[in-house]
Amino acid sequence: MNRKSPFCQWSRAKNIFPYLFLCYNKGTDFCFRKDFLMNKKYFFFDIDGTLGLGISSIIPADTLYCLHRLEQEGHFIAIASGRLQHDTQTFADRYNIPAVVADGGNSLSLNGKILEMTGLPLENCKALLHDVAKRGLPWAVVTDNTINRYTPYDTFPHADPRNYMKTVVKPVDIDGLTAVYKIMYARPDKDEAEPPQHGLPHLEYIDHTYLIEPTDKSRGILRMLELVGGRPEDAVVFGDGMNDISMFRKPFLSIAMGNARDELKAHADYITGDNDKGGILQACKHFGWLG
Repeated sequence: MNRKSPFCQWSRAKNIFPYLFLCYNKGTDFCFRKDFLMNKKYFFFDIDGTLGLGISSIIPADTLYCLHRLEQEGHFIAIASGRLQHDTQTFADRYNIPAVVADGGNSLSLNGKILEMTGLPLENCKALLHDVAKRGLPWAVVTDNTINRYTPYDTFPHADPRNYMKTVVKPVDIDGLTAVYKIMYARPDKDEAEPPQHGLPHLEYIDHTYLIEPTDKSRGILRMLELVGGRPEDAVVFGDGMNDISMFRKPFLSIAMGNARDELKAHADYITGDNDKGGILQACKHFGWLG
């Protein structure tokens, strides 16, 4: 073996130490490649109620410390959110998080570059909007990559302080829509029949409305793993709400926050503390991911 050549090879001791990777550095001593010694994980965090406090987009100091430590250990850090790509990317940029799965799995971005972004099934959306309009239920629609939702109703409910979207009242031509990313509409009263869902996922939302948005975060996670060369069995997902349930699946390791919905906790591999009480840091220490 030529010790002067700048190449790396597997140690002959690899049968004893399967993760030992040795490098010759220009004829000098061996060096150890840490990324081969550790089991790299791919972390995907929900925002609201998991990383962030409520919908404030503020990450607690202990959680921020934990994210930095995970990166220092060589792990992959990403967001997996139901928020629209623009809004999720703004959050990621604020905290230097490089990878984003947004739109409930329908958009991917890496280092600020959008790789994929698709809307809801357009004809299904149009059929739903026509139905709710006929019933006199105020509705709003997100048609571009902004935090704006457009509604022809000045009575569309938007008083809840937890709302993070900007409501813009303007005429909306349902048949002229070319892309739909989210729909919100007022829920009917208890004595009124529900409109057909037209195959679209419905979530009960603030202001007594329904939220229609993509809900298959696992699809986006699998696609991101494919793009960055990660294995599904090395993925770790953190969440707290019902829109996280699609990513609480094998082979991912699923971690529910202490403040999570009980239905989500039932699908979790591990339940940690609340997100405002160091729950993410607690879980990462528990599994030894911080070194």
